[in-house]
This record gives sequence, structure tokens and C-alpha cells, in this order.
Amino acid sequence: MQGGDGMDILEYLKKRQSELEYVGHPMSERDENFKYLYCFGLGVMAVGNMKAITELQSYFDTVLDSIGISQKSRVQIMVDINNYFDFKITEFFKKMIVKDAQYCFMADIYKMYRLSLWSQKYCTGILDNYLKLFRFSKEECTFFEKFNQAAQKGDIETATAHYRKFRREGYDISYQSLVYFFPGFSIEETYGDIHIEAGKTVILDKPTTINGNIIVDRGGTLLIKGAFVDMRGSIITKGGRVRLNSARIRIEKCDDPYWLNLSDTAVVHIEDSYIDCGNTCGFLSQDGGRLIVTGNEIRRTAIGRAIRFSGVSCLITDNEFASNNNGAVKLCDSAKCTIFHCKFDECTDDYGGAVFSESIGNVKIHQCSFLNCRAKYLGAAIYFKYQKFGQFVKECMCDECVPKDSQIFNVYDDDLELKIR
Repeated sequence: MQGGDGMDILEYLKKRQSELEYVGHPMSERDENFKYLYCFGLGVMAVGNMKAITELQSYFDTVLDSIGISQKSRVQIMVDINNYFDFKITEFFKKMIVKDAQYCFMADIYKMYRLSLWSQKYCTGILDNYLKLFRFSKEECTFFEKFNQAAQKGDIETATAHYRKFRREGYDISYQSLVYFFPGFSIEETYGDIHIEAGKTVILDKPTTINGNIIVDRGGTLLIKGAFVDMRGSIITKGGRVRLNSARIRIEKCDDPYWLNLSDTAVVHIEDSYIDCGNTCGFLSQDGGRLIVTGNEIRRTAIGRAIRFSGVSCLITDNEFASNNNGAVKLCDSAKCTIFHCKFDECTDDYGGAVFSESIGNVKIHQCSFLNCRAKYLGAAIYFKYQKFGQFVKECMCDECVPKDSQIFNVYDDDLELKIR
């Protein structure tokens, strides 16, 4: 299963996404007050009636576990349902104003409703009341009813047809909520070129193939969240917003030196994602603003460095860079940068196999490891073009980096703490 380039693992995870993704509750990352009110709303069905308690308590406890609610809040739900119901249900509806939260909530309500036999009359009344109080349209009500029926039968084809109809009617529901509603559900999308104009937002949250480029205009937004994306093209933005969160990206073809080309962008977040550039391009080039790259694995870059940054400041933390054939990080102009707790494995270039800096800004590299990194000339791991104050390499380790006599180049001795193996 584990190939040398990691591709087999990516395919394996893609096939098993419904089983492996979203194991926790979709609302588990929300704050405690939100989670309490969300669970209070579910508790109205699960523990608001003696027959319902007999049938639904076990599932309700499972939801409480997966959403991560505290023991104190669990006890408080029963107290508030019995003593302060009117006040708390009002708070619940004030909090549940976003469609995505309402849709996820109704997925839980329907999942409990499936378990009701003796308490079905009571549960039907609760379900119907929530649909009315959320002011769901006829189309929304129909979608939940039909999708629930398909989920009960394990009928992915019918569920997919209802989801596509729901979107044609102008609605959408996150893929995370769909998979939570119907474990085993899977759907893939295919696009050509995508143009995101000002005021528009495109969210990619499901397995997606893109045969073309994505252009993000100023005022447009691209969010890739929890999606497997196979792409033959690049992303270009001038002032638009781009964010990657828990994405898995595989680039099969790219005619540009970098897959993600960012200019005039204020802040860019790349978080908890896996990026495989397939030795076709570098990952990211940004010439302005700020960049935050944290918790990612960035592999098999070529032609350009994994990251080229010439903006104001960047923070690169807890990442793994591997097989970066033209180096991992390049810092230009007056960019300030902190690189913390990162691993660089088999990064190669002429100068600075892992990190190359020609910036006049401060650069701090702290608690990083460099394994099998190579430079043709100088700086097996790190190359600073200028020897100056404000360049720190602290508590770092080099292992089998070549040339051994030039692993870190152009750092004052007082600003260097390095272990060499």
C-alpha cells in the first residue's frame, strides 16, 4: 500500500474517504456553548419523552461523545429540558441561524428518527416542528425526506440524484454533512476551467477532478476544504482569496512554474493539507501580503521551489517537505519569515537544498530537521545570500546533508545552534 512516492496511499484514502473522513461529528470543532445548545436541541427528541429515552438514549450518547461535549454540559441538558425549556429553546434557535449548522442538525434528527418505533409519533412531531421553525422550503423538506430514505436503504445512486436535484434548485449542503448523514455516500465532481468573479465564493469539499485552470478575481474566494482534488492546471489570483484546509491535492499536469500563483493577496492560509505536485511544478508563489502554512505535507515539487514568498511575512510551522527537487522554501525581497518545527527530507538545489533566502528581512529557523538534503554548491540545508544580523538557526539538526562542510551558509556563529549527524 505504501509506495515510494506516496501515490498508492492517496488513492487508497480517496477510495475509503467515506469511511475514514469525518469520523468525528461535523460540529466537533465549534465552541462549547454552540455544542451545548446543538445537543440541547437534539435532546428534545432523544430524552424529552419516556418512550424516546428507551429507544434513542444510546444514539444520543454516541453523538455527545463524537461532538466532544463536556460532562458538565451533558448533565445540564437534562436539567434545562426539565426546568428551563422555553428559555433554552429560544437560545437554541438564535444560535442555529446558519444553514450548514441547521442541515447538520437535521441529519442528526433524521438519524434518531430512524430508530424510533414506540416513540415515532412523538419524534414525528419534533421533526416536523424543527422543519417549520427553521423555515425550510418545500424543496429543503423534500430533500431531507428523500435523502434519508435513500440512506436507510444504502442506495447511493438515488441519494446522489436527490443531492444533484437539490443543487439545481439553488441549494447546497456540505459534503461533510452528507457523508455524516449517509455513511458510505460518495460523489465526485469534474470541472474544466473555473472563473471565480468578484463577490463569488467557490467551495470544493468533495472528491473533485479539475481539467483546467482556476482564476480567482479580486473579491472572489476559493476554499478547498476536506476535498480530494486531482488537477491538470494551476490556480491564479490577483487580489482574490484562497484557503486550503484539510485538502488532499494531486497535480497531474501544470504548465506554470507554480500550481498556486498569488498576487495582491492579503492573507493566505494553507492548513492540515497533503499536496503532491507530481514533479510537475512548485506548490506556491506569493508576492504580497501574509502567508500561514501549518500542519501540511508538501511532496514531489520541481521546476520551482515548494514555496516562493516575497510578501510581508510568513509563518511556516509543523510541516513536512519531502522530495522537493528544486528546494523547499525561497524567501525574497524584504520578506520576514519564521520556520518552526518543520521536517525537510530529500530537498535539493544548487544553493540551499531546503531553504534559500535572499531576503533582507529577519528569518528565524527553529527546531527543524534536515534529512538527506543536498546543494550542488553551498548550503546543503540552508543558504543565506547575505550574512547579516536577524538570521537565526536555532535547535536544528542536519542528518546526511551534503556538502557536509557547508550545511548552513552565512549565519553568524552566535545565531547558530546545530546538531550534525
